[in-house]
Amino acid sequence: MFNDPRSGRRSQPGSSETPWLILTSILALAMLTVMAWIGAGALDPTVPTGEANPVSVMVDQITGTAPVGRTQLFLFLAAMVLAVIVLAVLVWAVARQRKGRSRVDHLAGRMAKAKDFDSLTAEAAAQDAHRLRAQKAGIGVPLAKLVQNGKRLYASWEWVQIWLMGPRAGKTSCVCVPQLLETQGPAIATSNKRDIVDLTRGPRSRTGVVWVHDIQGIIGEEPTWWWNPLSFVTSMERAEALTDIFITSATSAGATQDAYFESDGKRLLSHMFYAAAVADRPITEVFTWAQDPDDKTPRNLLYEHGHPALAESLGKIQTLTPKQRDGVYGTMRPWVNVLSYERVIPWIRDTGQLGRAEFNHQRFATTTDTLYLISKEGAGTARAITAALAVAVLTEAEETAALQPGGRLSPPMTGVLDEVANVVRWRQLPDVYSHYGSRGIVLSSFFQGWDQGLEAFGEKGMKKLWSAANIRVAGSGLSDSTFLPFLSQLIGDHDVIRRTSSTQKGGRSVSTSVQREHILDVSDLAALPRGRAILTSSGMPAGLIELEHFSTKPYGNDAADSQKYYEGRVSDPRGEEPAAR
Repeated sequence: MFNDPRSGRRSQPGSSETPWLILTSILALAMLTVMAWIGAGALDPTVPTGEANPVSVMVDQITGTAPVGRTQLFLFLAAMVLAVIVLAVLVWAVARQRKGRSRVDHLAGRMAKAKDFDSLTAEAAAQDAHRLRAQKAGIGVPLAKLVQNGKRLYASWEWVQIWLMGPRAGKTSCVCVPQLLETQGPAIATSNKRDIVDLTRGPRSRTGVVWVHDIQGIIGEEPTWWWNPLSFVTSMERAEALTDIFITSATSAGATQDAYFESDGKRLLSHMFYAAAVADRPITEVFTWAQDPDDKTPRNLLYEHGHPALAESLGKIQTLTPKQRDGVYGTMRPWVNVLSYERVIPWIRDTGQLGRAEFNHQRFATTTDTLYLISKEGAGTARAITAALAVAVLTEAEETAALQPGGRLSPPMTGVLDEVANVVRWRQLPDVYSHYGSRGIVLSSFFQGWDQGLEAFGEKGMKKLWSAANIRVAGSGLSDSTFLPFLSQLIGDHDVIRRTSSTQKGGRSVSTSVQREHILDVSDLAALPRGRAILTSSGMPAGLIELEHFSTKPYGNDAADSQKYYEGRVSDPRGEEPAAR
């Protein structure tokens, strides 16, 4: 009887060969016992074997016509005890191995072969890191262990990744934390909660300066530093890029608005951003200008700083008919509401408070610092600011890389973009994703499901992001009705021997046939056990991987101490820093 450990699979009837297999096993055990007895007798000088047939000697010993030597008996019992010990060890080893196995692990061998992942092993990753001048960062980006042989897998320092994992699937503890702590280069991380910051902040502080951008007060971080979004605006093209970020952060992909008002609203806001940038005005003034269509300040600033064409373009919007002008301004105002929030202002402008450093996004890629961006969706979201900061860092990193040998950052920058659909809603991300890998900007984007990506980037954008990624992983907790069938087909089919039994007057008969089935169907993928995921890579078949919790790594205690300290600091700000390891 074959018993599939997955739920809903019925055991198949036994084949006609089963009794013969049992009989063969019994005969083999009997032969081994006989051979042990005869061998022990051959080693005992008191047993008169001579030229006699060993089988005849054994028969004589059984009938009592030949003596049984003490040495023979001792050696035989010793052989039997040794055999029992070996069998017990084998049973224990199998049981121990099966204890950590999930109900789908037996299917790993039906997917990719272990040798298919040789290019992701530590040895191959180390060679690749040397080729890419990335040794200072580490041997590679940690992924997981391959179920077939337990080997750890690493992504190259030029490969970008996409991870789809449901809530509580081990995304932070098994993927995000190791990827941040196993690199010595600059790192940027996004999230909508404090766990990833608390677990990695302590160890990363010994690599470089840690910057925590908690603009919504999600983890209680005070604004001890600030960043001016207009420092990114060095050209009109940059002003338009910043405008796109504010628009996409305030709307969902595919949301419909009046094309005329949206187009002119985008033009108006980009002109205002550029006017504030060239005049070195705080970005908060843009919100003030947006409230009054008669305010000519941004137009005048463009004139004063040598941009008459842009000034006239902005002026034409302000001289539209009152109904048209109100429509354009009304469309634009929701995009910049975030600039009026009292808790946001200290993070985006110099308030005159002493001791507050200004973050320089232009030099971040040349450091070994860590930047945490914390934000979430919903009422009062400030993800436009966090997205703008992320885009500024990535854009400058790309330009910095272009000036280095090979056009790559050395050491490379690691980007762990958890909750990227909420924190960094940048519509152009799929377009530049693959290119970033070639620049030494290694990004890992995490989604709770395919639908979340569709909301942020649209169907075309999400498909482009999936295709651009070199490493694609789907974990447990997914239930997307569109994505799971696609993933099932991506994993592929295998041949299954099916047996059917029937009972007739002449007795019971079993027939056998070979059928093609999905290795993992939709229900299997929807119920994928925690700690398991499906990995597909460029030019490789799908494989089953085992996620590793950070506590099993050498830095596990260090991360736990960091979390304990920073969680305790919320209630006791006088807590001592965790000890260095």
